[in-house]
Amino acid sequence: MEKNSFKPAVGKLSTGDPIEFAFKGKNMHGEFVKEEESFLLIKLSSGYDIAVPKNEIKIIKAIKSGIARKEKNAGEEKPEKNPDIVIVTTGGTISSKIDYETGGVSPTVPSDYYFNLAPKMRDYGKIAIKPIMSVLSENMQPSDWIKIASAVKDAIDGGAKGVVVTMGTDTMHYAASAMSFLLNPLSVPVVFTGAQRSVDRGSSDASTNLLLSVIAASKWDGGESVICMHSDLNDNHNFILRGNKARKMHTERRDTFRPINSKPLGEVYLDGTIKTVSDYIRKADKTKLDTKLDTNVKLLISYPSMGGDIIEYYLSKGVHGLVIAATGFGNLPLEDKTIYKALLSANKKNIPLVITSQALYGSTNSFVYSTLREMSKFDNIIYVGDMTTETAFVKLMHVLGHTRQIDKVKQMMQSNMAGEISDRSQIDTFLI
Repeated sequence: MEKNSFKPAVGKLSTGDPIEFAFKGKNMHGEFVKEEESFLLIKLSSGYDIAVPKNEIKIIKAIKSGIARKEKNAGEEKPEKNPDIVIVTTGGTISSKIDYETGGVSPTVPSDYYFNLAPKMRDYGKIAIKPIMSVLSENMQPSDWIKIASAVKDAIDGGAKGVVVTMGTDTMHYAASAMSFLLNPLSVPVVFTGAQRSVDRGSSDASTNLLLSVIAASKWDGGESVICMHSDLNDNHNFILRGNKARKMHTERRDTFRPINSKPLGEVYLDGTIKTVSDYIRKADKTKLDTKLDTNVKLLISYPSMGGDIIEYYLSKGVHGLVIAATGFGNLPLEDKTIYKALLSANKKNIPLVITSQALYGSTNSFVYSTLREMSKFDNIIYVGDMTTETAFVKLMHVLGHTRQIDKVKQMMQSNMAGEISDRSQIDTFLI
């Protein structure tokens, strides 16, 4: 067997350089990542990473063009004037690449990457990219929701017919819910999207999600904050989900977002077709921005042996409101006298306790069991129907930003302000 004495001259190569190399009788293209003692780590143009033994490489050289080179030349795209669609970028997996120092992913792609990621989105109008932050969504704060809402309002005031917001999926349903209250009413679609797999993976869902979200922002006739992500494991079409009636339901599946106690508002297809599913779609003539949020709100989960001390703790810290994800129809273990005592304390302090259900599907009901009837005697206990826990958490911040009078808080929390509460349960909305 012929020995290969070639030693790749990689000293002049830097991470991200596009390269051409000969391996196992084939000329291949990719992106140089790094050199180890016995192999080179190379990213193929397909997006997959391979470790190539040095003694099996015949030749390697840098080239002047390629995927990586396009990324390095960020800034070549000229910003569109009077764009039809504005893409507000905030970070997350859709904006992330592998960090080879840590082995994880971080939001590092430049703005122009989005045009390379989904070039067909230009078919749907003039598009502008507006980066406003670069964070993973688990680190996003309510103050960031206000920044997003303000950027969206600026885009709409500038004439945008639709806005796409890219972010991480972990807390996307919180942010999309927040927009339904911070931007209420809405005159154009505000479409949240992201990716379950980073953009440098061959199996990434980023390209499809971005393109279909741009189509939705351009063609969907609704004025709502929505989530546009895969409807199944294929790349054929995405759901358009009301942001405050959706939830992330899987850690890694492409179709992680599902409608909760609701049907999708619509479906958007790669050929540009949009199918309307719901007969209740909101849209206004003008968008209103309201940035009042009281962030002194906490979220609890009821569980066996919970005790009232956790409620008392937050009361002692001066919390302005609590959301409790209770069991079943909204039950708390009231036989534990410490819980009953804590509810009394909260009632005396006029601290609203908003009750949702851990069951996700279905509605709370304060009249089914004796425990629920006992809890309903407290003026500050607020049952919110089939509202999701995450939406109730965000909505309580919004409501307390406007009033702390318990009767007004109760009235606002139980009112359907942005499609977050269903008038009645529908049997065909379970695990759609």
